[in-house]
Order: sequence, then structure tokens, then C-alpha cells
Amino acid sequence: MEAPPAPLNLCSARCGQRLRILALMACTEDCMRLRELGFCERSEVSKLSDGSAILCSVYGVRLALGRELSARVLVEPVAA
Repeated sequence: MEAPPAPLNLCSARCGQRLRILALMACTEDCMRLRELGFCERSEVSKLSDGSAILCSVYGVRLALGRELSARVLVEPVAA
């Protein structure tokens, strides 16, 4: 039996990769705002670009997150 992949943060995920959000580890206000936008635990996202801001797609909406906030989002790859 294969072990599940280790969680990684959104910054270290590859561009183009489908991901599932495991946890938001930011301050309460940031977490609340992200959840209001649909960027929450168990949601699937795609990482579109990696620069000074991380561009993601969630439920067909593109969101840009700063690198500091992205480092506090734990994700896991979704099997194809």
C-alpha cells in the first residue's frame, strides 16, 4: 500500500498542479476572508503562477495570494 503524499505549502507546489487544501494556518481574519471566497479546507485548487504573488484558480475564480500567506496554506496533490 502506497503512503499518502506529505503535505506541502502552496508556495512549494508546482505550477499547473491540482491541489487539495488541507489547512489554513494564517491569522483568523485572513482565514475567514479566504473561506468567504471559497478558498477553504477540502477545496480543490490549481496553482497557475508562481511569482511575487501566487495565482490560483478555485471554483473557476482566480485569486492572487501573497507569498507570506501562501506559505501558510497546507495542500496535497490530487491524483489525476
